[in-house]
Formats: sequence, C-alpha cells, structure tokens
Amino acid sequence: MRAIVLFVLALCIPSFATFIAVLETVSIDKALTPAECRFLTDELRAQAGAALPAYMNYTIMTRENINVMLPPGKSIEDCEGSCIAETGRNIAADYVAQARVGRFEDRLTLTVELYATGTGNLIGSFTAMQNTAVDLWNSIKADSKTMFAKVQEAVQLQAAPAQSQQPQSGWEASPLKNGTVEPQKPAEPVVKKFFRDSRDGNTYKVVVIGKKAWMAENLRYNEGASECYNNDDSNCRMYGRYYTWSQAMALDANCNSKVCSVKKSVKTRGVCPVGWHIPSIIEWQNLAKYVRGKAGSNATLVLKSDFGWKKQNGTNESKFNTIPAGYRFQSGNFMGLGKNARFWSTADVGATDAVSWVLEDQSNDGFVYHEDYKASELNVRCVSDD
Repeated sequence: MRAIVLFVLALCIPSFATFIAVLETVSIDKALTPAECRFLTDELRAQAGAALPAYMNYTIMTRENINVMLPPGKSIEDCEGSCIAETGRNIAADYVAQARVGRFEDRLTLTVELYATGTGNLIGSFTAMQNTAVDLWNSIKADSKTMFAKVQEAVQLQAAPAQSQQPQSGWEASPLKNGTVEPQKPAEPVVKKFFRDSRDGNTYKVVVIGKKAWMAENLRYNEGASECYNNDDSNCRMYGRYYTWSQAMALDANCNSKVCSVKKSVKTRGVCPVGWHIPSIIEWQNLAKYVRGKAGSNATLVLKSDFGWKKQNGTNESKFNTIPAGYRFQSGNFMGLGKNARFWSTADVGATDAVSWVLEDQSNDGFVYHEDYKASELNVRCVSDD
C-alpha cells in the first residue's frame, strides 16, 4: 500500500531533478573540532534527505559530488556568508545550505541558512544557542526539516507556471550583451517546455533552436549497459548517461567494430524516447550554423551552461545548457570533465569511428565536427521528430 502511495505522489510532483547541496559546517574561531563539524554536516545532509526524499526527484549532493564540481584548488570551506549562494551555483546546486558555529561568551551558537542559488535569496534559516556540540546536533535534528521543506514550496511555485509556458524559437533576446543581434520571432514548431519520458518518468527541459526542438538536458535513460560518471548513479542526474555509439543507436554491440551505416533519410530513434531521435550530421550542422549566425564569436559562450566549466562558464542564453560532462574513453577512463561536452550523431565513418559534435572550453566556434571511437562513451541529446 505504501508503495502505491509513493507512486501516486511521484506522479503529482515535478519530475525534473532538483539538486540540494549542504556545504561543510564552518567553525568560527575553532569553536568545534573538524570532526565535530563534519558530524554536524552529515546530520544536516541526512535531515535534508529525510525532508526531500529521492522519490520526489530531489538529489542531496554528497561530499564527493560537491568536490568533483569545485574549481581546481578550491574547497567547500572556502566560502561562507554572502557567497554561499554563489558557491551553490558553482557546484550546479539549485539550493544550498550551510551551518556556522561560533561562541557567545561560554555557549555555542549555531546559524543554518538555506539559499536559492538562482536568485541568491535566503529562503529558510534557524538559529540555536547551546552548551555542547551534542546539543547543537539535537537542534539540527529538531529544526532542519522545517527549513528544508521551504525548498518543496519554492519548487512547486516555480514549476506551476513553467509547465504551461511555451519556449521561444532560439532565444527571446539577443545572445550578445551589447544587443547587436536582433531578437528572433517565435517560429514553429511550438512545443511544451518540458517532455516526460514515459519509459522511466524522467522529465527533460526542451528548447527550440533554429526551428528544431531539442532536449536541453543530457539523456538519462538506462538502456542496460550505459554508464554514469565515475560509475556513481547519483551523477546521472547532473551529467546524464554515457553511451557507446552502438548503445546510442540501439544497435548490436558488434557495430562498434564494424560498419553499420544508418540511412540519412531515416530518423533513427536509437536510445531516445518515442517522438525523438539521435541527431544526424545535418541536424547538428544546422544547429551549429544557426547559433554561430546569431552569436558569432560568442557561439560557445551562449551554448555553455553557466556552471561547471574550468576556464570560463557560459551565459546559457541559448538555453541549450551544454554541461561539460566530458566522456568515457574506450579504455574505461572518464576524461574531459569541466573541459568539453561530446554528443553522438547517427553517422559512422568506418569500422571503429563515428561522428560526434563537440563543444570545447577554449573554443569560440560553438559545436564542431569530431570523430570518436565508437567504443568510447559519450552523452546523447535527442531532437524531436516534428
């Protein structure tokens, strides 16, 4: 019976992922030991998970998830106070919380704050004054669930109007800050802003660029042999799954080592949901040309996500939201995280290679043609059949 209730609840809430990060507890003037701070942080994360369970599509980022997303040489202890929200954006969290412990005369003080990273607004907090670290732990257990419930309220308010909105073709305003490119009028097809994959319930943002509807997130469908970054399932929410060319095309694995050409005139669904397909070379070319035509030397900038890139984050004004997920080389090593994004096309070029389209951190050209080993694992972006 409980399983049925959870299933019904899951249908009633937004199914696109919401990421919550809990930064390491800050101890002011060594009020607590590092071990005590770590324990309080773990308890705060546990309370976030209890208040915002995974079946409702909330992801509480682990310490390991957070460390992977931080710039080189940075730690999650480097920021506190007014830059908590900025730190949350840097690690691709939607909401971020942090506890700070200090002293007031002979007593310990606790301040816990929760921010929405998109706006920087403080949406919840609580304070406590106690005698011992154990008392602070009890305060966290007593008060943090109410604070984290504010996330659910904020997500519901945000999602309600979003489901009825329609995306613009391309993007509403110029991708250039100086406004040298004229805004484009909406063009057909007009599609819903979100698409739900009936196979697993995953929901994807959708964007129309150059009159074609694209998924604005990396595909997360598990066809059985695809991988998550570092083989950690929790990373799939962030980066999507990684597929060999044959997996992406839904072909026999032998096609990674022999020619299995796909007819150019046929829309190849591959691992995509019904109504969507793996982009052809022409569709990738059209996307690349359209963005370069509008953004010029800023093509890469407007396609990049606004987090996660090591050299320079993008503006994501195209809403394509290209995350630097890198790829998994055929040897099994994950490479390029923070530096590039690679996506399969339908075309192979011989027995062992296939065409991919790549966005590089240090390039200004947007998406460019590339050839990867079919046995390597890349991300997938699906394009609508309409």
